[in-house]
Amino acid sequence: MTEAIKNIIEPDAEAVHPEAAVAPGYLANHAARVFNRLVDGRLREHGLTLSLIGPLLLLSWKGSMLQRDLVRHSAVKQPAMVALLDKLEAAGMITRLASAADRRAATVDLTDRGRDAAAIGRAALLEMNAKAVSGFAPKETALVVDLLARVIANLEGLHGT
Repeated sequence: MTEAIKNIIEPDAEAVHPEAAVAPGYLANHAARVFNRLVDGRLREHGLTLSLIGPLLLLSWKGSMLQRDLVRHSAVKQPAMVALLDKLEAAGMITRLASAADRRAATVDLTDRGRDAAAIGRAALLEMNAKAVSGFAPKETALVVDLLARVIANLEGLHGT
């Protein structure tokens, strides 16, 4: 058992089953929950949440998009995306304009306030990613990224997701 695993299970040996402590799925899920909680805490200092910055970051990267393309390029389903966009529009971070080509479609764009919020979100994510691998050598960081990408590919390959 590595020192890192001991640090997870020994503080409260009853809290984590020994098999879970060495299970890649459990550890990846636990890391994601801790990461998300910390990033969300940082974003709340700015009146933002992790869920709100997803569409903002996508728009800041790809530019104006149709609402349906935002759904297609994210892990958020249509009803949840509509609710997020409603919140972002009410906060003045995005605009939605009916498409000239298809009146049922709306083009979503960032406002200046939305661009500022996206920059805050990006900075929070970069900072927490750096803290997550603090003390790692560059090769170790690259190895973690590679191994996680392989785990994701293995799991997505099971159901063609």
